[in-house]
Amino acid sequence: MFGPRFNILNLAGFRIGIDFSWFFIAILVTWTLAIGYFPVTLPHQTPGTYWLMGLFGMLGLFISVVLHELGHAIVARNFNLKISQITLFIFGGVAEMKSEPPNPKAEFLVAVAGPIVSVIIAFVMNALTIAGNHFGWSPVITSVTGYLAFINLVIVIFNSIPAFPLDGGRVFRAALWWWKDNLKWATRIASNVGAAFGMILIFMGVLSFISGGLFTGMWWIILGLFLRQAATSSKAQFYIRQEFQNETVEKFMTKNPITVPSNISIKQFIDQYIYQSHHHLYPVIGDQGNLIGYISLRDAKAVLPDNWEKTKVKDALVPLSETQTVTSKTNALEALNIIQQNPAATLLVVDDGKLAGILTAQDLFKLISLKLELEEDI
Repeated sequence: MFGPRFNILNLAGFRIGIDFSWFFIAILVTWTLAIGYFPVTLPHQTPGTYWLMGLFGMLGLFISVVLHELGHAIVARNFNLKISQITLFIFGGVAEMKSEPPNPKAEFLVAVAGPIVSVIIAFVMNALTIAGNHFGWSPVITSVTGYLAFINLVIVIFNSIPAFPLDGGRVFRAALWWWKDNLKWATRIASNVGAAFGMILIFMGVLSFISGGLFTGMWWIILGLFLRQAATSSKAQFYIRQEFQNETVEKFMTKNPITVPSNISIKQFIDQYIYQSHHHLYPVIGDQGNLIGYISLRDAKAVLPDNWEKTKVKDALVPLSETQTVTSKTNALEALNIIQQNPAATLLVVDDGKLAGILTAQDLFKLISLKLELEEDI
């Protein structure tokens, strides 16, 4: 789901990170507030004032999102559910859980914790707005607090929709899970409802555009696309966790992969390996027969064609490191997490210092793709 991101702070024992896509939505929210929202709710202010209000409104919104997700994370921690971090991204924020809740009760309580936090924030912001109006605060301030009260209620209402993976969708899944005692079935139904509701939002956005509602239509379409994609990816992630949590790398890896000697030239490597076996990455064996790293098509391309004959594979390879190796007994889910952080999307499987196989993201997802197709109606 996420691209490049960085951590900004730790809060209540959880890492808070920002995905680079967040900056796009931060600019869009600020622009929408400064151009469309605050000039309507508080007319006759200067453009600079509106942009300042838009900036503070945007910051308040995303602080609210962090607190909302923190509510989920704290309750999840009480059920021994590991949260890797809370990430702000283009569509808001998410508390990244590493496993599924143990039972419907835990699913329900984790799901409702976020909206409860948002209700509290809305109440506090509304109280500040009332107090500010009573004590004569600047309307610029009370307009921003009033917006934050309003937007937190919107967050609660939107998240209450029974469309997975929204909070309401998780409550819906918890109810289905409790009813049938079948988490897989509950996840499939809740995810399909989420995807369908995403299409409804997109349709509403298109209608709004046609009728002249530029801002409203844009946001409906953005939310609809997000919800549809999130529902699909959440279902896939569920299957991944279910399939991988009790499996090891040995089940998925390619055994006895083609290896490349370190002392051949890049030209020989391209002619004899890439053009012959058509792979994109190859383990490299040193003079003593030991694994010393890997070389990929990208690494070969980094060498100028004029230097292909005089450059050895050992001069262009990526040296072996712990971030690129696992053992055949490594948990498959753990291996997937490592692959997702590896630019090559490939791991070398090493047992007792010897190459046992090679593992790619494609190897792992082949089985998941088959299961999604075969078990769609189960």
